[in-house]
Amino acid sequence: MNTLISEMNPGQRPLKPLAGAAFIGMALCYITLFIIYGAILSTPADATTAEKIAYLIENKALFNLTYVLGYVLFACLLCFCVYVIGSLYQQVSPTVMAMARLFGYFWVVVLLCTGMIGISSHELLASYSPSNPAAAEAIYYARTLLTESLGGGIEFIGGVWLLLIGAVSSRHGLLSKPLSVFTLVKGAIGVATLFSAEPVLRDLFGITGIVWFLWMGIVLIRKP
Repeated sequence: MNTLISEMNPGQRPLKPLAGAAFIGMALCYITLFIIYGAILSTPADATTAEKIAYLIENKALFNLTYVLGYVLFACLLCFCVYVIGSLYQQVSPTVMAMARLFGYFWVVVLLCTGMIGISSHELLASYSPSNPAAAEAIYYARTLLTESLGGGIEFIGGVWLLLIGAVSSRHGLLSKPLSVFTLVKGAIGVATLFSAEPVLRDLFGITGIVWFLWMGIVLIRKP
């Protein structure tokens, strides 16, 4: 990686530790979401649709906070990291990293869309629920479908980005072997969510994400 940094534009070199801080920030976003959903927000599994809608409206501010942290802020930090990682790796594998950048930016857009859909749907539910329960149910199901398919349940786009980074890192020794292998494993988990709706894969992608973001952040900050 030192060779890559020496080939970077001198004005870009300070971006590397900033990207490391952004990776750590993304890990903190994940940790905050796990705390909120694990300790504060807990919709009863046997609740009816109307009860779930009522719970969403009652805790609208906290749900909106999770979408701001987990999708909007996370996507902004990710966009910066995609750019910096692409700048670091493009010298050794221009074609693969061009593809990785595309998937990385696609992931950013999908996350932003998911966050804004989640926030706007909560406002609509609060508006329609008292006067038009049928419309509120339609909004609830549309919200669930869109958020789950875009960024809440299927992590295919992020998985491909990670697989490409892991492949380049492994082939050219840009990261340590354990970190490169871990990147490939995390990417494979993300891709697997396209073929299986098991919640364990989604949770595993999130848990390994905390480790990966922290690990990458520390590497980028500490390496000269």
